[in-house]
Parts: sequence; C-alpha cells; structure tokens
Amino acid sequence: MFERDAMTSPLFHIDALITPRRDALGFRCALSGGLLSRTMMLDELALVLAQTKSSATLPEISAAITEDNILGKPTTSSRIKSYKHLVELYGLDSSKALFRVLRKLAALDPSSLPVIALVCVFCRDPQLRTSFGLIRTLSLGEHLPRERVEAFLASSFPDRFSPASLKSIAQNTSASWTSAGHLVGRAKKHRSHPTARPVAAAYAILAGYLAGLRGQRLLTSEFGELATAQLGLVPSYLSIAAARGLLGFKQAGGVVEFDFSPLLNPHELALADVTD
Repeated sequence: MFERDAMTSPLFHIDALITPRRDALGFRCALSGGLLSRTMMLDELALVLAQTKSSATLPEISAAITEDNILGKPTTSSRIKSYKHLVELYGLDSSKALFRVLRKLAALDPSSLPVIALVCVFCRDPQLRTSFGLIRTLSLGEHLPRERVEAFLASSFPDRFSPASLKSIAQNTSASWTSAGHLVGRAKKHRSHPTARPVAAAYAILAGYLAGLRGQRLLTSEFGELATAQLGLVPSYLSIAAARGLLGFKQAGGVVEFDFSPLLNPHELALADVTD
C-alpha cells in the first residue's frame, strides 16, 4: 500500500502507480518510451482509427499498416517502424482497456482525440510523464526553450540518455504537448491550455482510475490536469459525460464516487482495484 501523505500530495509521482500489474489494462511499465524516437504520431493514429474496424485486433492492425500501407509509407521498413512506434505509444490492442476506450471515445468526439491520445501516451511513456512536472509549472504564455526541457529530463534521468537522445526526447515531448494544446508554437514553444471537452476529461479520469487513484485524489489528480487547466471544472465535465452514459459520477459532502462499468468489463474493473 502507498503512504497516505504520498497519495494526497500533489507532488506524488504517477510512476509509482504504473507497475507491470497495470500492463494488462494497457499501461506500459518501461524505462523509456516511444518518444525516444518519434512524436506522439497523432496523424498516424487518426489514420489507424479511420482505416481499421473498431473491432480490429492487434494482428489485423499490424497487417493494415505493414501490408496494406494505410499510413502511406514509402518503404516496407518505414511501415514496420511506424507500426512498432505506434504500439509503443498506444498499444493498439483493443483487448486492453486504455486503447479500446480511446477508440470508442474518439469515435464519439473526434475533436477530443488530441487530448485522449496524449493521456494514453502519458500512461505508457515515462519521459512524457516526467516532462509534465515541468509543463504544469509554466505560466500561461511562458516561453519553454528546448534546452530547458533537456536539462529537466537530464536531471530526472541521470546518466540514462546521451546528449543526442536528450535532444530528441525533448523535441518529441514538446511536439506532443503541442499536439494536445498544452504548448503552442513551432520553433518557439509557449505554454497554452488545451480545449477542455467532457469526453477527454472522462478518458483522463478513467486512466487515473485504472492506475489506482480513487475519490477526491483522482478528481484533482495530474490526470485531470491533462484534460483541462481548470481542475475545478472537472466535475462539471464529468457530469456532462455521465449524462451521455459514459460513466457514473456522484459528488456530495466531500465524497466522490465513480462508476466506469459503462466503459470497462468486470475483469478490468477487478484489475483496476488491485493494489500493488
């Protein structure tokens, strides 16, 4: 069990929750992630969702990318690499909750895909998770040089990456935060806030629930911050999502209750309740 003060502290590190036991739900417990080599590949993900059936299995998605070339890559090698990176980033496995629900909610509200995709990568990429410790401290409009991201990652992962790798990860994480609306700009990045949407908020809170957070801690968690800069509005977004039948949500007298059975099967609900 986690210490109570750690669980309630805003500085509690989400990495402590993402253990191998969560892999069955779509998390990825690894020392490095797909952002070591690529950005979050939002355009490619959108093509995969558009060009494959909602029931497509991982082997079927693999064939669509590497054989049917739905991404329009020029060589077999580039198709295989793209597939590999997309799996690192998203899993692409509908038998696991994170990707299956991503697919379902993105179909309901395509405009939410950038934030939904970011949340999924956040659950699977340790460098993106760590970089949020920097992103969330920036004031609206504040400039974020690449070198500052590099320094932050270097201090967070001492002796892990070469200078060239740190530069690549910094570029790819910054580009990913930009794709989701947390940063803005091409050559020069500045802090911005994503457009908050109920479906994206529901997915973000679902991810936190699958990671093991509950109650008020989940409602005010870093997961909520991924969807909106105004955490106080998260309950309103969840109430709207609940009215659409995406979840059950109650908040009264300081007690917060979530019911994700509309999106998760009984086995997943049981896995989500396991403590490490």
